[in-house]
Amino acid sequence: MLQALKLVAFGAPALLCLNSTVLAEFIANPDFTQGDAEKGKQVYQRVGVCVNCHGWAGDGQAGRNPMAHAAAANLRETELDAQALYDTIRCGIPGTQMPYHDGVSYKDDRCYDLVMSDFDAGQAPVKGKTFREKQMIDLIAYLEEYIVGHGKPTYEECTHYYDTSAAKACSYLEDK
Repeated sequence: MLQALKLVAFGAPALLCLNSTVLAEFIANPDFTQGDAEKGKQVYQRVGVCVNCHGWAGDGQAGRNPMAHAAAANLRETELDAQALYDTIRCGIPGTQMPYHDGVSYKDDRCYDLVMSDFDAGQAPVKGKTFREKQMIDLIAYLEEYIVGHGKPTYEECTHYYDTSAAKACSYLEDK
């Protein structure tokens, strides 16, 4: 049960949460039905530049930056559900190049019950660009609508990803 204290600050009522565990649990279990896939596409392309490692198709290959570290996970074949995707985006995967995108990850033990001081020198998780909570939820909506479980990339998916510049970028998929 949420414990709160009603305060009046500058004439306006406010709630002070006394139970930080409840707040952390709320943040760890967001409402994924509120995601906007088109906004999530922007997070994938421009905010988090997920495309650099996962490629435009999310398969860890198609259109990924050749300067990126090793190929990333094939999200088209992942069996992760929305909550597991969220946890991975929020906390990254320690020991790999998958960065964490929550600004408070590893400052407390919300990620895998670990804090930054638990890691040996050179083994700390990689910090990515910090996402707002809504951006993570939008990104998951995009992944679930256009990438996860979609098999091999198609010309139609490529043209959706690239919008107006699709003809040249997607021509290799036209006959497949």
